[in-house]
Amino acid sequence: MPDFFKYLTLSANWIQRRNAESAEPPCALASCAGPQSRWQRFRKRHRPTGTFLQGAFYCQPQCLETALVGQLSRLRTLALSPQSPNRIPLGLLMVARGKVTYLEVRAALEAQRRARYGKIGEWIEKLGFATEQEVTTALALQWGCPVASSFDPSAVQLPGSIPLPILEAFQMVPINYVQATNTLSIAFGERVDHAALYAVEKVLDCRTQPCVAGQKSVARQLDTMRQLPRPGEVEFGPMHDLAEMARIAASYTGRLSPEQVRLSRIGRFIWLRLDVRSSARLHLQPTGTSKPRSPRSSQHSSSHSMTTNLVFRLAIDSTRPLSFTRSLGFLGSASWPQTT
Repeated sequence: MPDFFKYLTLSANWIQRRNAESAEPPCALASCAGPQSRWQRFRKRHRPTGTFLQGAFYCQPQCLETALVGQLSRLRTLALSPQSPNRIPLGLLMVARGKVTYLEVRAALEAQRRARYGKIGEWIEKLGFATEQEVTTALALQWGCPVASSFDPSAVQLPGSIPLPILEAFQMVPINYVQATNTLSIAFGERVDHAALYAVEKVLDCRTQPCVAGQKSVARQLDTMRQLPRPGEVEFGPMHDLAEMARIAASYTGRLSPEQVRLSRIGRFIWLRLDVRSSARLHLQPTGTSKPRSPRSSQHSSSHSMTTNLVFRLAIDSTRPLSFTRSLGFLGSASWPQTT
């Protein structure tokens, strides 16, 4: 008899631990009514589902879609943060360091004005007044960042990939990642954009450390990255309509059933990162009306976590809000966007 009660107690403890492991946190959507049908309740109990969006849990695809509409609407109408003024103009800084003369800076500014493109440091270098290393060192002093002397981004084990269109827009390249401190070092070829660094921190859930590299070196690295396949990365735009963005996002989340979704506004882009469950089978074969910048499709079946990056390039006038009812109407008939 004592053995019987012992096994009974062990069985009860096992069942309790099993229920605790399969228990889900409450849904973050206030209007969520939970699974309604008997099959949904059975499936939720025996195979827990749901997605974390920005750290908040949503128990059903409908709840996630509703939350996505709100997040996309907020990010789309978010005003761009103005660029902070430099502490010291680059030309004045180089004059103070004795690298160029006042007349050479005047000549570089005049060349820049006539050409109507390029940075002052680029023209100082192009006219032969200073070397790329001297301009890079001055730029690092201007922003209070170290100089990245040499780097090979292809050899860096990153906490997650940053979409190429964002890297190109901000002329930045990830160069190092320290797993012990969860710190990602990013080299800028032009001005250091702290708003972009903050967005990367939010999406990749890591710390960032800026540094400065030569503009030509960063451009060469970006050119090399363009030649490499980047599966699971899709760019859409320029986009005006929030309803279409919500439809596309709902299509991907509904098809891939990601375990976690993170998103952020970074300049003229909205970046969505979808971490797909290990058992999910990815079929990135969009169909619809939207035309991405470069079609990328892949089909994977893997035992480890997969990531899909969606990048929405916003049109300049994409600031008009969209009614909540209209957004949900588009979500109900979501389909895959066209990639050709």
